[in-house]
Amino acid sequence: MGVRVTPASRRDPPDRICKPATGVAVAANWTAWLLLLNLAWEVAQLPLYAFGPDVPALCVAFYVAHCTVGDGVIAAGAYAVAALVTRDAAWPRNAAARGTLITCVSAVAYTAWSEWRNVYVLANWAYAASMPTVAGIGLSPLAQWALLPVLPTLLMRRRRRSFREPD
Repeated sequence: MGVRVTPASRRDPPDRICKPATGVAVAANWTAWLLLLNLAWEVAQLPLYAFGPDVPALCVAFYVAHCTVGDGVIAAGAYAVAALVTRDAAWPRNAAARGTLITCVSAVAYTAWSEWRNVYVLANWAYAASMPTVAGIGLSPLAQWALLPVLPTLLMRRRRRSFREPD
């Protein structure tokens, strides 16, 4: 009892043939891509943060893991904000430009507040002299959330289009 493939079904991505695309599945896929991108970004921006000379590598690895998990929470929250505003839980497929803009704006706003609080109020971390800042907030974390949410949306939309055949 296999799936019968007809010319019309060849145009649809496999997830449409096997199961309906749900908002939860789209959100999980988008967040997973963004989590991987954020891990790479966290590692790349390490030199922009001040660590003491005697901080063990294991502690730095914990910091990266901790921040990446935090990035996942920010991503999920920003995704939810975009889903609420667009009224579409699968906005990367159906309202990509609007959803991505809302996601970037909400994530950058939260990040600006979080960086200010963690650097200046709680002193949980500090910027190295090499960190460019905007109004005292690190440019790297702001750029992270202005740029990275665009990529999973583009990847998902490109993947979806690649399964379609021309009419």
